[in-house]
Amino acid sequence: MSSEERSTELTRVPHLAWKILIATCLTNFVIGLDLSITNIAIPNIQETFTSASTSDVSWCLTFYMLTYAGALIVSGRWADRFGRVQVLNSGFICLILGSGLLIVAPSVPLVVVARGFIGVGAAMAAPASLGIAIAALPVDRRATAVTIWSSTLALSSAVGPVIGGFVIELSSWRWAFALNIPIGLVALIWGARVLPETNRDPSARRPDIVGSVAITVTTSVLALLIVKGSEWGWSSPIILALIGSTIFGTGFLAQRIMRHPDPVLPKGLLAIRSFRVAIASLFLFGLGFFSSMLTVVLYFDDIANYSTVRAGFGISVLAVMAFTTANFSGRLADRFGYRRVLIPGMCLFILGCLWLYQNAGTDPNFVVDVFPALLLMGLGIGSGPTLLSAAAVSEVEQSDFSVAGAVAQTSRQLSGAIGISIAVVIIGDAADPNSFRSAFLFLAFVVMLAAFLASRLHSSN
Repeated sequence: MSSEERSTELTRVPHLAWKILIATCLTNFVIGLDLSITNIAIPNIQETFTSASTSDVSWCLTFYMLTYAGALIVSGRWADRFGRVQVLNSGFICLILGSGLLIVAPSVPLVVVARGFIGVGAAMAAPASLGIAIAALPVDRRATAVTIWSSTLALSSAVGPVIGGFVIELSSWRWAFALNIPIGLVALIWGARVLPETNRDPSARRPDIVGSVAITVTTSVLALLIVKGSEWGWSSPIILALIGSTIFGTGFLAQRIMRHPDPVLPKGLLAIRSFRVAIASLFLFGLGFFSSMLTVVLYFDDIANYSTVRAGFGISVLAVMAFTTANFSGRLADRFGYRRVLIPGMCLFILGCLWLYQNAGTDPNFVVDVFPALLLMGLGIGSGPTLLSAAAVSEVEQSDFSVAGAVAQTSRQLSGAIGISIAVVIIGDAADPNSFRSAFLFLAFVVMLAAFLASRLHSSN
């Protein structure tokens, strides 16, 4: 073997490192499984609580995303101060406790509270588990760690609707969420045996907890304003109070970002043009792609009258295509630039939404009217959010990678919460094919705006 061949030989991954990677992947699998089951379970939750409207039950998703977003950046700082394994385990305990509460919750408000616990747990567990996985493998094999860890989330998103659909059909939505507990306990026990604690840094800056709470509260108020505005009356005192609270919360956040020594959104990142453009585009895309899953599930249930299992298989098409596209879109972006891959991907998503807009009738033919749209939308999801997150950090200093990535994830979660709220309002409680066509048109419109912003990226980005 020549010296050149030896220099390109990859470092062997120790057996213990593989065990650590498996433990962290199991964490990611539980998080993805929980979220994918939630989408498919929404109609069944509404059947249990017959007095609750679709907008009420949609908070199972909305509040999860809001608490996830609010805790995400803070959890990274906690991991530096207290150790990644401790934060990971704390997050998993929140997730397991939240799942237990979800199983027995007697009302929609308690279901929503349980989803909030799970959101906080996921926000603590996901970044910590990725950090542990990356640190465990040799430097030249860390791309392998990220790829395997990320593919686990995609796998759970693909199988979750199918598994959840079968469990719900055979028993109830509560048993579907009960899957979180045994898998979570296995991950917790396995992690306690194999995961090494990272070095703690007591001198690390304290996270801006007030700012994170302010994000969650302000966005929650905005989502409530969107969902209940028409029902309560736009001139009613409570709606006017919500409007005032949203304005005040936004101003408070802006002031907090300008004055806090370690704000939830670092001021230095805002000075980078590629970061600003990519984050704004990511937010708009998130309005569409997060709410698309719930919109399609509600269409399957309310209009097409699909069974939960059939709806689960349909949604899994989105996840499978997104997983497939994500595996090669990064390599294409490295070769041709982010913009040249992002724009076609977003256009595919838009075409999928317009396909449903045209064909979303009361008796759809799945192969002709639905499957092509899900295929196109899945291809767009696989290239859009991932590449926009990468474009956001493309010109960021290496020392700011973690916080910039956390900001990108936070933007996605917040936009998902707002997008779901808007889609639910468009669909309404007395859903009909026309309301769903309007929702699909909304999805296409916001992603069209995202594509326009993405076109502002440099061709080399």
